[in-house]
Parts: sequence; structure tokens; C-alpha cells
Amino acid sequence: MLLDRFLPVYHYHEKHSIDVRAPRDAVYRAIREVKYGDIPVLRLLFGIRMLPAWLAGKVKTGASGGDEPFIKRMMRYGFMLLEEAEGQELLVGVVGPFWRPVGFEPIRLDSAQAFIDYDSLRHAKAVMNFQVREQSNGTMTVMTETRIQTQDRAVRLKFGLYWLLIYPGSTWIRRSLLKAIKTNAEKERVVYGSQT
Repeated sequence: MLLDRFLPVYHYHEKHSIDVRAPRDAVYRAIREVKYGDIPVLRLLFGIRMLPAWLAGKVKTGASGGDEPFIKRMMRYGFMLLEEAEGQELLVGVVGPFWRPVGFEPIRLDSAQAFIDYDSLRHAKAVMNFQVREQSNGTMTVMTETRIQTQDRAVRLKFGLYWLLIYPGSTWIRRSLLKAIKTNAEKERVVYGSQT
């Protein structure tokens, strides 16, 4: 797994998976193209997450971006594509003080190697992947894993408190994301199958 190359040591993590009855290329395309608007819970939970910054005048309200692919939106908010094995696995990462309700600004890095090399006691590193594995019956399993690493004990404590608060919502987002990927990939299979 690409995760093991970029963040083999971590302090917090979560894993989720879903089985999809569609060809690998349709499943991977669904991962790449699933839209922000396909996951209604995102708007609610990201709105709650951004509320303190909005009230402090640090962010402005704007277009909801419902038609924007989820992966593209992640990049816009500070994540970077670390590596991709086409059709198999995609990995994104971000560095910053995620636990701050106001003033969270991700560290902008210019390469995957810069992400690996980045070492700061003040920030946390996070990676999230999407991986597709074919089962013996031809079904594809889509897995996503998130890992977070903190170098400093005080930062680990701050992030740990934040993690306790956001973990239920984080789980809800990832499960909803996987369901949307499944729906989109299987819908494509049905549409394609009805044309043959």
C-alpha cells in the first residue's frame, strides 16, 4: 500500500470498506469523479467545522461546489495528491494544525518527497487513500484508510481531543463517500450493460 511508504508510523487512524459490483475501471472512475454534492452530509459537517472561522470573519461564504469532484475539492483545501497507481490506489495528504477551530492553514508543500521529509513538532501529518481490490467472485472492494501522525506529545494531546470530537462525523463522511462511489459505479455498470 502507498500508505506504508508515506506514513508507516501513525497515532490515529480509521478504515472503511464497501463491496461494489462493477468493473475495476468503473469503480476507479467513480472514486475520481464522485462529487461533493453526491455526499449531502459533507455540506452539513464541513459547515459546522467552518462555523467558528466564519463567525470570526476568517472565511467567506461562497458557492457550494456541489458539482465539483470530491478529490478536486480536497486539493483546493490544502490536500495534495501524493501518489497514484492508476486503477488500484490513490493517496492524498495534508500537513497542518487541524485541531484549531480558527486559523487552520494547511502547509503548502511542493512535492510528495517534501511531504515525506516534512518534520515539525507543531503540526500533524495526515494521509487518506482509496484502494480497489478484486475479490475471487469478481466483486471489487473499495477501501479507504486515514492515518494521522503527530511528533510532539502536546500536539498529540490536542489532536486527540479534536479526534474524539470529530471521529463520529469523520466516520459518517467516509461511509457516505463509499456509498456514493458504489452507487455511481454500479449505476454506470447498469447503464453500460443496458446498451449492449
